[in-house]
Amino acid sequence: MDDIEEFAKTLTKDPSFLEKLKKRTELEEFKKKYNLQRATPLKCPACSQWGQTGGSLWITKDNPKRFVCRKCKLVWLLDCQTISNEELILQLRQVGKEDL
Repeated sequence: MDDIEEFAKTLTKDPSFLEKLKKRTELEEFKKKYNLQRATPLKCPACSQWGQTGGSLWITKDNPKRFVCRKCKLVWLLDCQTISNEELILQLRQVGKEDL
């Protein structure tokens, strides 16, 4: 019974708690299903069509060339031919920090 009371108190203090909990659960399920490591600054080419913001591409734990779009769930194999994928991601993150 204490758990229910605590949950009710939390909802009273933060009405958006339930939505946050749902999003967190969905994210954990997505990461587990595709064996994902982390998000990258890369955007999905399919979702980025027609001026829409593309979903972020998440890198898998077991293959640094395999990515999954958070938005449309398409799986991509990407291989930058000039520099490593990891170096590309680091450079994009640096550019993103400079834009802030």
